[in-house]
Amino acid sequence: MKKWMKAVLIGAGAFAVVAGIAAIVCVGHYVGFPEPAGEEKTGYRAETLCVEYDGISLYGKALIPDGDGPFPTVLYAHGAESDYKADMTTLKGLAMSGVACYAFDFYGWTDRSTGPQGVHWFHDVPRGVDDSYEKKVLQQVEDLNAVIEAAKGWDFVDTSRLYLVGSSMGGATVATAAVTHSDDIRGIVLEYPAINLNPDAMVSGAPLDVNGYTGPVLILQGTKDVIVPMEMSQNLTAHYNTLRDDHAELVIYEGQPHVFTGKYKVLAAKEIYRFLEETAS
Repeated sequence: MKKWMKAVLIGAGAFAVVAGIAAIVCVGHYVGFPEPAGEEKTGYRAETLCVEYDGISLYGKALIPDGDGPFPTVLYAHGAESDYKADMTTLKGLAMSGVACYAFDFYGWTDRSTGPQGVHWFHDVPRGVDDSYEKKVLQQVEDLNAVIEAAKGWDFVDTSRLYLVGSSMGGATVATAAVTHSDDIRGIVLEYPAINLNPDAMVSGAPLDVNGYTGPVLILQGTKDVIVPMEMSQNLTAHYNTLRDDHAELVIYEGQPHVFTGKYKVLAAKEIYRFLEETAS
């Protein structure tokens, strides 16, 4: 069985202004994924960074490993009804392992990221007016585009090892944004990507179009996900592999729902680190 075609079953048992985008301070080897107690940090420092573009200010946190950079870097895109803290267990583990991470609030979901339409604007637009899933993802793609451009100017970022990681709706955002950033990113990780809400994403020319990205892809999926059915991630993996042989891998977690729980959060974090390590050179 070809390496990237397999479905792995697990379970059972710095300041910069780049291209008009401002990033401002607002206020090695795998070593494991322990959870620091309280505010204590182990092996990294945390900085609050905002990315500003077109009147929008995106609030985010950077986790920067100790030691001399620049570092391989993950830009994390959260899902709907969530925020930058959604997958901090994974991001802290990566930071302790020498991978810089940046997670931010998409404009529209929280009161920390602001813009001309006010806060929580995704909640305030009446359905049937301008509240489509597609519209929200495309807005998030604009946010992520700005973050990618800003990150390329941060001194702790190794721009030759820049990765995108997205969960659920954030996965759909990452998959869409990656098409126009093939030269900027080393690979993408999609956790239970909510592309099933717009299956036309796999049709060339559709507003949400994942075609055109042929870099490494890791997809993580639970078998008990009722929001993103496992079949959708299987189809997406197969679709990526029609664009280029063997560049997409699917890892399946037995019994896991839409958001991974318990030990599976740690297993997913380790899987992401393995992917980063394998694609780093």
